[in-house]
Amino acid sequence: MLSPQFIRDKVQTIIQLSALPSIAAEVVEMVENPKTSASKLGKVIESDQGLTSKVLKIANSAFYGFPKQIGTVDFAIIVLGFDALKEIVISISLVSALQKKSDVTFDAQGFWDHSIYSGVIARRLARDLGYRVSGEVFVGGLLHDMGISVLQQHFHNEYKQIVELVKETEFAFIEAEQHVLGVTHAEVGGWLAERWNFPDHLIEAISMHHKPLQAKENPELVSIIHCADVLANRLRPAPMMFDKGLDFNPEVLYRLRLDDPLLLEEYITTYRSIIETDIRQFEGMCSGAKD
Repeated sequence: MLSPQFIRDKVQTIIQLSALPSIAAEVVEMVENPKTSASKLGKVIESDQGLTSKVLKIANSAFYGFPKQIGTVDFAIIVLGFDALKEIVISISLVSALQKKSDVTFDAQGFWDHSIYSGVIARRLARDLGYRVSGEVFVGGLLHDMGISVLQQHFHNEYKQIVELVKETEFAFIEAEQHVLGVTHAEVGGWLAERWNFPDHLIEAISMHHKPLQAKENPELVSIIHCADVLANRLRPAPMMFDKGLDFNPEVLYRLRLDDPLLLEEYITTYRSIIETDIRQFEGMCSGAKD
């Protein structure tokens, strides 16, 4: 078995894998700095013409719903806010990075769809629950399973063993990961987020989404990502293998005041009817990022 330390060291040295372009990493860092001005952030984004055009195209999409044309990055920042700009830049960076080729062990389109569902559901759930910042929950939802991509690409033999173990036994995916690797995709994703210099609360949201009660930095954020992951699995036509056996943690539902079964079912029913609109808008936003 590979040691967890060996896996962590390798993740920290990965250059090719879904690496955020330096400008995207800089944007994330700037957004977290309270001293950053809109004009300074705008200048960084505008230094890349391709990124600028994609940001403007997405900012004018139905996903954000601003009634007037947004013609400059500075105006986009003022209208949408720093967090929305951060999620746009990260989304652009990940459109191609996370869409790897499928094989018999990995459904690339299914993985991307699950990521989109989780991000969109997390964003809507945060708004419905009155969580103060929805941008970071969108990013956390979008990225929560990126450790799966790390394992599939850079530890492929071990990843195949994990998939076979899940198929042949009653093991949940994270149990199979522990059996084969001694670590889970959540921990691996958290290590990659560290490499990208993500803020601590997003690192925690990624690394703790299967263990939300252990969160210390921002328990509410991790709880929302956990619930969005479960909801995404329930609302998609085909649940993902790596979420086999996943269910709501009862204490998390209590923390978010969703422990009333009737209220929870009402949320699920409502989201089922409206989530497709959000998904279509986000996919249109991402197709704009590819152009």
